[in-house]
Amino acid sequence: MIPLLAAIAANVLLSAPQPVADLDAAKMKGDLSRLAWSDDGSEFYVQTVEKDKAGNIKAAHHFVVSVQSKALKDVGAEPAWASKYWAWKSGQASPASAGLKIEVTERTETRRSVSAPTGGALARGGTDNPLDGTSFSDVAAAKDTSQTQKIFALTLRGETIGEWSNEAVTPGSNFSWAPAPLQMIAYAKRGGGPIIVLDNRSKYELAGVSGALLPAWSANGKRIAWIERKDKKTYQLMLADISVQ
Repeated sequence: MIPLLAAIAANVLLSAPQPVADLDAAKMKGDLSRLAWSDDGSEFYVQTVEKDKAGNIKAAHHFVVSVQSKALKDVGAEPAWASKYWAWKSGQASPASAGLKIEVTERTETRRSVSAPTGGALARGGTDNPLDGTSFSDVAAAKDTSQTQKIFALTLRGETIGEWSNEAVTPGSNFSWAPAPLQMIAYAKRGGGPIIVLDNRSKYELAGVSGALLPAWSANGKRIAWIERKDKKTYQLMLADISVQ
């Protein structure tokens, strides 16, 4: 029997990733939220958003990157081609097959933590026995706190594509369908990670990719792009050829 990863490794090939442009989150005024291709593959659209303390979007900023000049330009609104691309890239089902569809599940989890007493001999520099010198009032003062979390999960073929805890789901922010006729999806962890390609039978981790955010398959299915974290505020827009045989 051929191993699962070996079977798809013979069919999906990625060229050496190349940087397209440097992105400074501080100058772009917000968190990276969208990456889209133009129809001809000559430009990228990058969106950042500013959120309030409750996590609601209070402002969005729009940028276009030229593949040829590598220049980042601030634009006033999302281009029409970017909206069109995002609609199929982030859909619930594959553009090539309605049967290849992401499932949405919901669950509730309660996480509990107990804070340690602040008094006692240990806090005052005494022995390392946590009960030595700790009174009943100290123990009674320890707080038992719990938090209920509502978690939404996106899954495909039993694989978890992403999870959102106590926040709205943002489809497409960490995955990209391949265009028709390819029946495939590429996704990464929401906080960044390797890019995983999944189809009806197999999955494969693309070699040479780490810390990827916002994976985005080109409209012709021949290239894949993503944003790669370099440090807390600096990123690079990356691009690689991908062949599916």
